[in-house]
Amino acid sequence: MNTAEQITPTVEPSEPLPWAEICARYPDQYVCLLDVVPVERWSPAIATGRVAGHGPTRLDASALVREDVRITRWSVVYTGEPTKPLRRPPVFFE
Repeated sequence: MNTAEQITPTVEPSEPLPWAEICARYPDQYVCLLDVVPVERWSPAIATGRVAGHGPTRLDASALVREDVRITRWSVVYTGEPTKPLRRPPVFFE
């Protein structure tokens, strides 16, 4: 084992969990998810996912995943109710 392998942290994601279970385990937190399965094709709703990290901020939730070069696809989602309105681009009709 070389030095880089000893220093580099590895991510140990959980088993696939339904969205309701993720929300119950990590209430009002950001969770970093791997292997996300949507409810329907092209739907933003999450059916299941594997939790790779969690925390009070997006950076805390994704800290280990950002350092692991083997992981290329992941997503960070908030499990609670949003407190701020979503920012959307203005729409102009002519």
